[in-house]
Amino acid sequence: MQLLRNRKGFTLVELMVVVIIVLVLAGIAVPVYIHYIQEGKKSEGYATIDAIVSGGLVYFQKNGTYSGGTIDNFLARDDVDNATYFNYALGTLSDAGFVVTATVNNAIDDWGPSGATITWTHVGADVNSGDAGTGTFAEDGW
Repeated sequence: MQLLRNRKGFTLVELMVVVIIVLVLAGIAVPVYIHYIQEGKKSEGYATIDAIVSGGLVYFQKNGTYSGGTIDNFLARDDVDNATYFNYALGTLSDAGFVVTATVNNAIDDWGPSGATITWTHVGADVNSGDAGTGTFAEDGW
């Protein structure tokens, strides 16, 4: 009986239970952490598209159309050049609207689904009424 009272430490079963608990918690925490990192990187796409759209509205007020607009004309070259996680394209320019697409750039690190996009579609501009139009965001491939 004397030997049992002086023993200190944990049994193998107790240690295994603790290891299993830690692994279960890690199995839950790691995917959640990765998701938050991805959402943080996606915010770059939304912010840069917002900068392009703001410049586009200024361009429309000056020119009465979105036709002929470029990233440079929309005053967003610095934002696009400083972007890390997306490649940006301005397309479908017309008198009444335009489309901005941000495509995942996995050249930096393999952070998002290949080919996934965030798109802003701007429509409804009318120079006669002074309405610059409105738009909506869409995500594809996430």
